[in-house]
Amino acid sequence: MDLHRYLTTHSRTAKVAYMPVAFNPSETTDHVALRGVLPPAVLPMTPDGEVDTASLQSHIGRLVAAGVHGIWANGTTGEFYALDGELRTEVVRQSVKAADGRVPVVAHVGDTSSALTLRHAREALAAGAAAVSVLPPYFVGFDQDELKRHFRDLAQAIGQPVLAYHLPQMIPATLSVDSIVELAADGVLCGAKDSGSNMVWFRQLQRQLRARDLSLPCLTGGSSVADLGYLLGAAGSVSSIGNLVPRHLVRQYEAAVAEDWQLVLALQDQSEELITRMIPPGRTPGPALTATVYKYVLSRQGLIDCAASAAPATQLAVEDRQYLDDHVLPLVGELEQQAGESDPAAASAPAYHP
Repeated sequence: MDLHRYLTTHSRTAKVAYMPVAFNPSETTDHVALRGVLPPAVLPMTPDGEVDTASLQSHIGRLVAAGVHGIWANGTTGEFYALDGELRTEVVRQSVKAADGRVPVVAHVGDTSSALTLRHAREALAAGAAAVSVLPPYFVGFDQDELKRHFRDLAQAIGQPVLAYHLPQMIPATLSVDSIVELAADGVLCGAKDSGSNMVWFRQLQRQLRARDLSLPCLTGGSSVADLGYLLGAAGSVSSIGNLVPRHLVRQYEAAVAEDWQLVLALQDQSEELITRMIPPGRTPGPALTATVYKYVLSRQGLIDCAASAAPATQLAVEDRQYLDDHVLPLVGELEQQAGESDPAAASAPAYHP
């Protein structure tokens, strides 16, 4: 298939026969819509390592204007691990202010203990977050009964269900599929985000939820599996490349809603090309480098003021910056231009009413 020809000429209303049985893009919880593209926003910083609130508000505003369906605050891409409780709350407050009621802000509040997690959750909700996502306590591993109690106690204390944040590559022990289904059945969870990119695990979760006739919006976090997630029933994507190409990802989600699976896959191929180019030669991939690269590209586009990341992350060398200028910046511009041409109305986002 000629990808460029397909993307520029193929009707977005074209459909193939297959429609995932679990895919329900209008699925919502009782108190917040969880669907579509929710970029895990990067955290702009000053050269001194302080939070750059002006750049953060500008960045969030641009994402919302691009048509995203929500904002994921204080995620891994947002370097939450470098922030104290007060700064976490400030990030949520500024994100909510920038979103201005147009889309919900989901705040990650996970920490190393139940008490710390509860404090972050209360402060995030007070700052305007529509929902909170929760990594299981990290550093020390806990068994499934302890983890389920952690989530139950939190939901009860804040008076609303929470999102389970699955990141097994960085957490000693995380919720199993059985535990997530049990908590969903008991009303403890309002959604789940899988950043493990294990689509066998994700498929098992979807199958068990269907078997129990449970409606739980599930989101994928890995940028390389957004298409597979939609095919398996994901309600949306929390893809970090949405910081750079939000319109492109909105276009992919809309193609999934329209059942245009050829276009979904074609757009994923373009995402993969961008992902492949994101790592400068000789650099080791990792969350800190990813955030640094995103912020460099955004700063080169004039969308944030500084590319600094939280110490001790190594900042980009001259040759790294030149590589990104030559190989990433043009592709980012191309993808966003194509998405804008395919849907001139993509910049307008509907009002969000909690």
